Amino acid sequence: MRALLMAALWLAASHAMAQQAATTDDTSATTLETLTVRPDPEEVVDLYRFENPVDVAPTVFSRRWKEPASLEQLGKNGGIVPVLVGLAAQQVQKGARKIPGWKEPEQPATARPPPLDEQQAARALRLHNAGDQP
Repeated sequence: MRALLMAALWLAASHAMAQQAATTDDTSATTLETLTVRPDPEEVVDLYRFENPVDVAPTVFSRRWKEPASLEQLGKNGGIVPVLVGLAAQQVQKGARKIPGWKEPEQPATARPPPLDEQQAARALRLHNAGDQP
């Protein structure tokens, strides 16, 4: 049904456009220059590029190491100013931890009390065992 409706609308529009094109004689129209469209060049594979065949597991040192940002990454992240602000905030945080009386935001874990007291746990065990037997 939807395809039939679309076909009818397309036919009506094409008929109206054909009539409109036949009645307009505009001599002031100009022709544009030819535009050549080419696809993006494909990536060139360098056959002599070294690829390490050994996959090394990360160590303690490599997990903590962070490569410095390249100039392209700096540009994508807003420039050098946000990076410097972030580094300054890290230094302020390190200094604040040295203030006497500073408490870490993490709190030690405390065990909660069991949800059932001894009588309720014994009753639950008794009912559970009674349900297993036919």
